[in-house]
This record gives sequence, C-alpha cells and structure tokens, in this order.
Amino acid sequence: MKNSKNLSKWILSLCFILIIGILPLSQLAKEFYYREPVVELGLFRGLPTAERVRSYEKAIEDNSIVSKYARRWFQLILSYLGNHGNNKVVIGRDGWLFYRTSLDHINKPSSNFYREFDPLSAISAFHQTLQEQGVDLILLPIPGKSTIYPEYLTKRYSPTYGPAVNPHTSEFFQKLTDKGIKIVDPTDLLWNEKMKSDKLLYLEQDTHWSPYGMKLVAKYLSNVILSNNWTENTPKKSYDLQEADVTRYGDLYDMLDFPKNYTYFSPKTIKIEKVIDSKTDDPCEPDTNSPIVLLGDSFTNIFSRQEMGWGEYAGLSEHLAYNLGISIDVIALNDGGATGSREQLARRPNALVGKKLVIWQFPTRDLTNPDSQWKIINIPKPSKIEKKIEQKKPELIIEKPKVEEIEQEKLEIEKPKIGDLEIIGEVILVSNVPEPDQVAYSDCLTYIKYRIISVERGEYKDNEIIVVFWGMRESKLMPAARFKLGEKHRLVLEPLSKHEELLHFMQADDTNDYEHIPYWMLEMSKP
Repeated sequence: MKNSKNLSKWILSLCFILIIGILPLSQLAKEFYYREPVVELGLFRGLPTAERVRSYEKAIEDNSIVSKYARRWFQLILSYLGNHGNNKVVIGRDGWLFYRTSLDHINKPSSNFYREFDPLSAISAFHQTLQEQGVDLILLPIPGKSTIYPEYLTKRYSPTYGPAVNPHTSEFFQKLTDKGIKIVDPTDLLWNEKMKSDKLLYLEQDTHWSPYGMKLVAKYLSNVILSNNWTENTPKKSYDLQEADVTRYGDLYDMLDFPKNYTYFSPKTIKIEKVIDSKTDDPCEPDTNSPIVLLGDSFTNIFSRQEMGWGEYAGLSEHLAYNLGISIDVIALNDGGATGSREQLARRPNALVGKKLVIWQFPTRDLTNPDSQWKIINIPKPSKIEKKIEQKKPELIIEKPKVEEIEQEKLEIEKPKIGDLEIIGEVILVSNVPEPDQVAYSDCLTYIKYRIISVERGEYKDNEIIVVFWGMRESKLMPAARFKLGEKHRLVLEPLSKHEELLHFMQADDTNDYEHIPYWMLEMSKP
C-alpha cells in the first residue's frame, strides 16, 4: 500500500514537471531545429538591468510558438463571433476591413492635428530645397478607405455628409497653398465617382485603392501635369495595356493573422492592366533619366511590385507613364511616403539634375501618424563636374604572351570573392525598428552606423559607414533590431544600390546621414 502511494506521488510529480517543462522544451527544440538564436539565454548575456529584462520578456513573447498558436485561434473566434479586429484592423460591415490608423486620423482633434509632428515644416522645407534647384513640387495626399467608404463602418453615415475627412485637413492644406505649394487632393474626385458609379475604388480586404480608383487618380494627375508643360522636350514613348487577373485576400486580412487554412473570409479576384512598351513588348520600368520623379509609399507600389501580391507593372507610376507618353522615375517605400522616399532621393548623387517635377505621394493619415516622423530633408545641390581634356592616347605595343605563360595563368585563377568590401566596425548608432504588431508590413530594413576599426578587404577611405540589415522579416524582429552601441562586427558588404529589389521595403533609418553611401550586409561574424 505504501509503495502504491509513493508511485502515485512520483507519477503526479513527473506529470507536473512535464506540464511546466513542455513549453520551454518545445520552444528550445524549435530554435535548435531551425538554427535560430536561443532567446532564453538572452538574459544571461549581460547584467540583468530593467531594460534588459523588459527586452528579454518581449523577445520571449514574440518568439513563443505556443503564444502565436493560441493568439491566432483566439483572434479567429473573436472575429467570427464578435466581429472584433485587433490593434491594426477594424472589421466593418459586409466583410469590409479597415486600417485602424486611417480611422484614427479622421478623429484626430485639432489640438495636435499636425503641430505635434510638424509636417508643415517638413513639406515647406522640401519645397524650398526643390525651388532652389529649379524643380517644381506636386503633393498627392491619398485618402484612406474609411474616408471614401464610411458607410461600411456604420450604416448611420449618410451620403449627404460627404467624404469622412478630418475637419482640420482643409486648414492644413490651405496653409501649404498659401506658401505656393501645389496640392492635387483626389478626395472629392473619388467620392463623386463613388456616388455615381458602382465600381469599387478601394479593395474590400486591403488598405489600398482598387485598380479603377488608382487609374482615376492617375488620369486626373496626368491632366494636371500636361497642362503645365512639364513633359515638353522629353522623348515620347508609346505604351499598350494588357489585362491580367490577380487573386488575393488583402493586407488587412493578413494583419488579422488567422490560423492557416481557417477563415470565414474569401479571396478576391481583380483585373489589373499592365503597361507594356508598344515597340519592345517589355513591361514599363522606372527611368532615372525621366524629368519627373514620383516619391511614394505602398499606394505607389501596389499593382507595381510583385511582392505586394496584387500583380506588377500595373500601378500608379506605370499608368502615369501611359497617360503622359513618357517614362517615369520612381522611389517608393512601403510605409515611407512621408519621410523614407525623400531620404532615398537625398542619397542619390546629383539627385535633381535633369528633373523638372517631383510628385510626392503620401497617405493623408500620415499627417497625424507619429511613426511618419516628418523629418526635414534637404536635397544636396549637384556636385561640380570638372571638364576632362581629351589627350591623344599613346600607341600601345602589345607583346604576344608565350604559351607557357598562358598555361601558368590558367593554373592561377583567383577564386571569386563575395562582396566588394570587408570591414571590422563598432556600432555607434542604431535605428529604432518598430514592433511587428504596431505596423502594417511584415518586413523592414534597418540602418546601422559603424565606426571603421579596420578595412580587411577592398577600399574605403572614411572612418564611418552606414550598413543596412534586415530589421524585421515575416513579422519577426531580426538580430540587427537589437544591436547595442559598442558592439563590434566583421562585415562583408556591397553597395545597397546593387540590390534594387530591396529599395521598396519599409525602412527604419534614424541616421539622418545622406552623405555616406549605404552598404548592404552580405555576411556578419565576430571580429
């Protein structure tokens, strides 16, 4: 009898240990299997300060497979039974989804509508720096879906109210107009079209406009550009349109983060119109030599970039090119309409040489979004180009190599090297990568500034360098998001400009440095 009681105690104790140990053990197994950093050891990599403990708790929460699994099912139940979204998404009527930040913008009070983040100063300064170099500016603020379709948020909204805009928007735009800044606000255009047509202007389960809404604005903007002769003396091109079907749920659906293959929403199929060169049948591509440059965010990237999930070569820039009959230069970063696109323009050498017009597209919601930052960015004036005196080249006498020398060279073929530059550097500035649950996008680049300790391979003459890493991938923070000042790394690098496929991603850049050319990290190790 006594042995039976002892056995029961041992069984109960073992079950208890298994229950409390299964979660951390499963987490460790997952990290070892996928060769991920062991988050649980993070607390022991330094003194347990309050900041380090908070960071450790956040890392455990973000990486917990059990937490993610439970959260997804809980969200599905809340949405299905209670029509509840999350901190990013509001579920409206008839299955329509809305971006919460756009809705918050409409309700922003006058006390801090634009004064808190000061977009007025940022826009005015940018206009001034363009004017100094003889370049004109058009602002293209894009209203959110909640502005054009408020009736899908509440059936009490009457069409007689007009578009659901923040009442202080017109005051802000008037201040800009008084400074001589041209604004093409498509809000009334989209609202009036909605009232007379049954064609959708925004996607039901996505943040962005529909192909029809985009084309409407592209045509309207093109007419403004043509009436001001900004395309004069520019070689004309002829384009054709090519229809294609695209099927996807939408980015707002993605933000709800339901369990895979379990949902009560349906994917949507839309028609896009790709813009194709009439002569070559090649798709319309951005052209850095164009006199017109479009700065934008995801409203520019949608239908243009395959990564957005709604097709490619069929977006705002392509349809501007189609309407204007000229190619367009484009800099568009997801979530970068207010600041990121201007930063990329400022980093270009001689950025405004040959430009006549900058179109600056950003979502209206950014005017009250603290994450938009609204930095004051000045575009550097073009560097002086020295005239080169051509001299007659001396005649070269080429000796034919001997067969033995050729054979020797074949034996001494150098192995290809990865990257243009290898350095050892110390972190002196980090950028703040947003938390995955606070932003609309799942991927983000981060800019890190290093002090050069030594150049191991290649040439680099400055003592500081900017290196770009993945800060977030698939809604998961990467190691670079947690770099600390003073850390030392060995890095294999090449210019970021060689990776054009990365330039449209959301970016965290707190360097305010537009003189150093950014480099992309290919390999990182301990020095």
